[in-house]
Amino acid sequence: MDPVLNPYSPGAGRPPAALVGRDAQLQNWQVALDRIQRGRTAQPVVLYGLRGVGKTVLLSEFARRATGRSWIVARSRVAPASHFGKRSVRRCTVL
Repeated sequence: MDPVLNPYSPGAGRPPAALVGRDAQLQNWQVALDRIQRGRTAQPVVLYGLRGVGKTVLLSEFARRATGRSWIVARSRVAPASHFGKRSVRRCTVL
């Protein structure tokens, strides 16, 4: 593959040319938004995985879809040494 034309461009939070293979997560997020907007409860959406698998890109897409509905999106990071509930978390972004 020509390195200039290669659509894969790794980088922290850098959006890819296309969100491929994330249809299930995007559908779950859409259902959650629809339910909450109608005053219903929704299942939480939890993203986890190794570094570089696209969690930040997916969270950014979730935020874009929420702000598209005029929702306010807050972003926060939990410090590596902090405790989140009963378990210690290495990194966590909350929308």
